[in-house]
Amino acid sequence: MNVIELTKKLISLPSYDDGNLYEKPMSDFLVSYVQTRLPWLKVTQQEVAPNRFNVFLQDEGQTRLLIVDQIDTVVPDAGWTTNPLEAIEREGKIFGLGASDSKGNVAALLKALEEIGLTNGLAVLFYVDEEYFFKGMNQFVGSSLAHSIDPSWILSVDGNGSSLGTGCRGLVEFDLELRSASGHSANPQTSGVLRPFLKTLGSFEERLTSYKDDQQGIPTCNVARLQSGLLQREDAVRPDFGEQGNRIPNFLQAKIEVRTTPSLSGKEIELFWRSSLEGSIGLDVSIAPVFDYAGFSTPRSELMKVEQAIASVLGRVDSLDASTFGYLDLSMLAQVYTNARLCSFGIGEPGTNHRANEYVLCQRLEEGQTIYQQIIQNLLMI
Repeated sequence: MNVIELTKKLISLPSYDDGNLYEKPMSDFLVSYVQTRLPWLKVTQQEVAPNRFNVFLQDEGQTRLLIVDQIDTVVPDAGWTTNPLEAIEREGKIFGLGASDSKGNVAALLKALEEIGLTNGLAVLFYVDEEYFFKGMNQFVGSSLAHSIDPSWILSVDGNGSSLGTGCRGLVEFDLELRSASGHSANPQTSGVLRPFLKTLGSFEERLTSYKDDQQGIPTCNVARLQSGLLQREDAVRPDFGEQGNRIPNFLQAKIEVRTTPSLSGKEIELFWRSSLEGSIGLDVSIAPVFDYAGFSTPRSELMKVEQAIASVLGRVDSLDASTFGYLDLSMLAQVYTNARLCSFGIGEPGTNHRANEYVLCQRLEEGQTIYQQIIQNLLMI
């Protein structure tokens, strides 16, 4: 089974949040595959939730290199023109759910490990629930399993574009709820929730410019959800708002997400919002944190062996722009292994992740296998 055939096999294994099996078909296959083809690696299954298992591999040496990747996918949407769980090879591309994100990467890594053979100092973590709530990575970083190793290098192969990532911004998310008295629209400054919210949002976005980072740019703020109005009846699912135009909104709910740079913390963000809003008379403020994850940044000068491996195959090293892409839960590992050098490299196809008719290039799969093999050999001096 070559890397293309293995990618097709992995695509056929459902590993999304179906409320039943979740990633279990994928984790079961990985356990069997490793025990059969990579017998020098000890396999540990770490239960995260029913039918949800991280798969941890470790050779007999003291771990110097930890490689990680997700094994879940998003739920398939309605736009697929083929069966998303039946891989189709056409015009040098493999179409299927997770082909790019990130089953092609998993296949390339497994084949690289087969080619290398016996290692000394390697651990691999395949983890669940990357796409939604980071349950797999959260379970790992808080476990004795994570604290049993102390790697010098951490490589995530969850990536695309055959590009090297040396950092990513942090992720802070919180739910905001505001309540106040209502009033007549002829005097909109006297009460209400919407004006204080908009004023605070504007001030916050202006403040973000002072946290610019040379590598990661300026932090960004996204109001992911917003509803406001004159609350008539409170419902757990959907509040019932009045329709009259002459009343000031007395209720607001919002979900705020901030992509942070190293100098901006979640505590500082919450303090800013709370102090700004609580300065409004008669305003009841509730802030419920959802995520508070720091990012990471590794100087390229510390990744020369990784760059050499990439350049030996591609003839160049392309870099990801940390100011334009999403959060990597690789960052959680930076909080555990504070002296490790972290980076990411993946061969997924840019622009196809989370979309119908997702695909990966066959050429990238073959290149990825060789690059992963060379990175491992360079870092472990095999």
